Amino acid sequence: MFKKMTVHLTTVSLLLGLACVAVADNPTNEPVMQRLQGRWEVVAGVNQGRELSEVELKGTYNTVATNTITTYDRNEHQRFRAVFSIDSAEDPIQINMTSVPQKSTVAKRDLKVPTEDIVAAGILKFEGDDKWSLCYALPGNDRPTKFESPEGSKVMLFHLVRRQGDPVPDGRSASKAK
Repeated sequence: MFKKMTVHLTTVSLLLGLACVAVADNPTNEPVMQRLQGRWEVVAGVNQGRELSEVELKGTYNTVATNTITTYDRNEHQRFRAVFSIDSAEDPIQINMTSVPQKSTVAKRDLKVPTEDIVAAGILKFEGDDKWSLCYALPGNDRPTKFESPEGSKVMLFHLVRRQGDPVPDGRSASKAK
């Protein structure tokens, strides 16, 4: 009886300790998936070692709705869409993105990330409530371990800032993207 009680108390103590660490790392106390939801302006980026210019970035934004991330250019043309999964137990937080073809619809039954597809493995970090950074390797390459995109690498790095706007655009982009 005493041994069972000791094991139980030890387990509870460990869980409470982990919960305190999780709260300390997440000042808003929201789960990662919830914090990502919304519309995000891309304010800086590096493409395989080449810093993107203001002209390239102007008007570019991402939307995150449920577990789908979509990138739009300044003309609201869809440029990239992927379903993703998060592993927030890792430090930094890990993200796996599987590209979804532009013309396909993402129905509720499709929300799970297909394991047979090629995945872009990445990491992300929050900088306060309204900023985050995403660093990922192009499919077939190793997950980055640092938030950098060295020259000659197959790594992309983006810095995003929350903006007002519907995370699910009204369909104008789908008709323009043909």
